[in-house]
Formats: sequence, structure tokens, C-alpha cells
Amino acid sequence: MAGHREREEMTLPGAVTALLGADIVDHSVAGACRVVSGGGLVAKVGPPDVVAREASVLATPLPVTVPLLIDAGPGWMVMTAEDDDGSPWEEPDLHAALSDLACLHDAFHSFTLEDGDAFLRRPFSPEGVEALLAPMRRLSFPLPEALAELLDDPTPIVAAAEAEPATVLHGDPWPANILRPAPGRRVWVDWELASVGPAAADVASWLGQTPWHTGLPADGHLEAYLAARSLSVDGPGFERALDAAMVLWFLAYDVPRLAAGRRPGPAVPEPAMMLPLVAAERLAAERR
Repeated sequence: MAGHREREEMTLPGAVTALLGADIVDHSVAGACRVVSGGGLVAKVGPPDVVAREASVLATPLPVTVPLLIDAGPGWMVMTAEDDDGSPWEEPDLHAALSDLACLHDAFHSFTLEDGDAFLRRPFSPEGVEALLAPMRRLSFPLPEALAELLDDPTPIVAAAEAEPATVLHGDPWPANILRPAPGRRVWVDWELASVGPAAADVASWLGQTPWHTGLPADGHLEAYLAARSLSVDGPGFERALDAAMVLWFLAYDVPRLAAGRRPGPAVPEPAMMLPLVAAERLAAERR
């Protein structure tokens, strides 16, 4: 793929090679950055804004475990390497990860960019939503009526999201971005899409992606997340924001893959594919 070739052509800065040593292994797959390891460390090299975003998150005290940031510069960062036992995810592990996510959202409840980090994305601002949906609009891909309405006018998506308290979002939370070096230990990685937005946005990403990774439906995961929140959550508002995020993520990321003739993932229980459509129908019904 072209994107992969472009990452491989990124020259590693001298500071990176000095830290990683001579035996460097390339792990680049999806994402904007080239990822390499060596000497017990991992480096990312890529667009300066993306790298700065992740580096700033790792440098921030968080209620979840992340790799230790060793050093960073323009377009590169180096962090500690973390092992993963590679075992299948079981429900207790998934619920524990959801508890991590709840702790993250509680810790930064009502966060704004004025509170901290200008590097964080704002995908649910009007400008952010437009930027995410613009590629989809150019595809002219046939959609069910409710989804087509929201693609044409995403105002309900923005309104539902902005009505909720903002927090710091991982941006791409699913089991593939959680390493498990030992029983009971979870290390959250890949913060390239870290954002400010409603907590429901991370939950929508989890519910939409986790079945692709585990092959199992995410039954009970929303309830487990809400039970783990220490701060009160407005049920109806959270549900509207959850619908908004499910629709936005589906239109921005999954539909372009479908339009290109690719499934969003290998195999998934059918209910997961229905979630965005049902969410769109609820949002559209409220507008009518």
C-alpha cells in the first residue's frame, strides 16, 4: 500500500537510532507513523502534529498505564517497549479495560483545550465533523435514508456531542490498542487520535471495533462502562452522544472501506453492523 511505503521511506532521525541501537525492527502497519523498535524501546516517526499529540499525552499524568516517554523531537518520539501475552480476550479482561476508560473520562471530566493541550483533536466541533465527512461526501456511496440525511446535514451529530461534558478521549480505544504484559496489567498505546469530546465517543469506538477484534458481540459492555464511572452520567444525553459518535465514526471510517470493496474488519457478529443505522434512525427521528 502507498501509505505503508511512504512510512518506510521516512528516515529515522539520528536521535532515534542512537537510542534504539543497531538492531532496529520495523513494525509499521496502519496509522500515520513509521513504528520501529530496538534496545527495549519503541519509536514513532511521522507527521509532527500527530507525533506531538501522542507525546504530549504520554507526558501527562493519566489514570491508565501508558508507555514511558523517553524523548521526543519534531516528528519523532521514543518510548519504552511493552510486551503483550497475546492471549484471547475474556469478558473480565474487557470489563477491566472499560473500567480504565471510565477512569480516564472521570479524571478529565469537563476538560477544555484551555485547560491543557492544544495538540488534541476536536472531532465533534462543526469544523471537525465537516473534515471527517468530506471524503465520504465525495464518494456518492448509496446509504440508507437516515444515514444519508445526517451525512447531508450533520447538525444533530454536533448538537448531541456538544451537549455533553467534554473529556480527554483516547480516540481509538479497542483491545488491539491495549497490551497485556502480565495478568491484571494493561498498557494503553496508540494515542495518535487523542481528542477532546464527549466520553460517549470513546465508548462508541469500543462498541463498534471490539467485535471485529474478539469475534464476539459487545453485549453488556455499555453497562459495564457506566457502572465503572465514578461521576454521575446523564443517561439520555449520553445515549444521544453515543448515537452521534456511532454515526460519525461509521461514516468517516467504515463507509469508505465498504465503498472500496473492503469490509471494515475480518469477521463480526451482524448486530455490530446494525448499530450505526439504528443510531442514525434515532437521531433522525428526534429532528423530525
